[in-house]
Amino acid sequence: MSMMRDTVQGSGQKKWWYQIAMMGMLCVFFVGIDVYNNGRITWSVWPVAAVLFFGVGFTLLNKYGRE
Repeated sequence: MSMMRDTVQGSGQKKWWYQIAMMGMLCVFFVGIDVYNNGRITWSVWPVAAVLFFGVGFTLLNKYGRE
């Protein structure tokens, strides 16, 4: 029973790649909205670039930039 409770409640910390996955899903959302409305990628390049640059960049800096 305690194993099931630990699975549901979570007992550890998030993996280092969790934020990258969340940023990726956000980018897919922006591109999907853009393609659905226009049939091609037009305006979503800028939010996707910003999300990838800041979100993924800072996540990787936190992972590999510390000594």
